[in-house]
Amino acid sequence: MDTTSTTFYQDYLLWGLLLLGGLPLLSYPFVVLASLMGLASRTTINVHWFYRLMNKCFLWGTLAYPLVYIPCYWLARGEKSSLSLGYAALPLLFLALLYLCFRWMDVPPKDKRPDNDKDPD
Repeated sequence: MDTTSTTFYQDYLLWGLLLLGGLPLLSYPFVVLASLMGLASRTTINVHWFYRLMNKCFLWGTLAYPLVYIPCYWLARGEKSSLSLGYAALPLLFLALLYLCFRWMDVPPKDKRPDNDKDPD
């Protein structure tokens, strides 16, 4: 396999990764509103610190996503090596971390909470 076909496929992979990382920015204006409302709200539920941490990480992470994507985009476009693929993949890894925060930010159901967190009958 010659190097021209390798760079041809690397270019397609690079632009595909940058496109996938940039798609969430289309919904960013709505996400900003929701994240700001979530950060401004006060909770009256006594939850474990882990769930509260995941909630805050998700909300702050969604606000900071353009600060992750834009530098990675410029670095990936500026590099002409395989390192550019790493820069293009970083926003997708950040999105995967945001998904994990989203997955673990929910309060567990009432029947799985410790006894001191249950509502009185």
